[in-house]
Amino acid sequence: MKLLQKEWRSFEWGHPNRLIQADLTKLNGINILTMEDDHSRKGWAMAIPDATTTTVIDAMKTLIRRKYDNLLTDNGAQFSRANAEMRKYCDEWLDEKHIWSSIHHPQTLRKLSVFQKGLKRFLRHRIGKKRNISEINHWIDVYDHWYNNGSYHSSIGTYPESRYSGKRQENWYEKLITAIKLDNVLTLKS
Repeated sequence: MKLLQKEWRSFEWGHPNRLIQADLTKLNGINILTMEDDHSRKGWAMAIPDATTTTVIDAMKTLIRRKYDNLLTDNGAQFSRANAEMRKYCDEWLDEKHIWSSIHHPQTLRKLSVFQKGLKRFLRHRIGKKRNISEINHWIDVYDHWYNNGSYHSSIGTYPESRYSGKRQENWYEKLITAIKLDNVLTLKS
């Protein structure tokens, strides 16, 4: 008897700030905290000097400066159920609950994983093997700006910032061109 595989269905929360996904990744040995709004796909990221719980929590507060409903993470030590510092953060910053992904089930954080992969490709292209956190954060800001304002997502039918806040940032394209130092190349001179 042949088993039929169920059709893959994507799930998303109904409004911005209902669920924020968070995870750590590494590039050139540098820890990068990434966060993404499940509904809009708006992404935030920051290179951090270490992966201690205190550093991760401080970065989370820097990236998202408002309360949100739910947090989805993996089961890493920083996000563990047994981590008192993370529980305190959740009590102060979440309106509902902290949700942990199933072990060995990477699909749970798939949306965030897509954001991370694109970010790391961009950073490898811009900085190669450099490990300067300030420089990495500069290029992370450039990527976040483009990803949220200039990357159309067919799965949501719009741009992340449009779905998150209702409109894209004005002059986002000009800011991007200036940040990657293409303003002299792409500007038409009369």
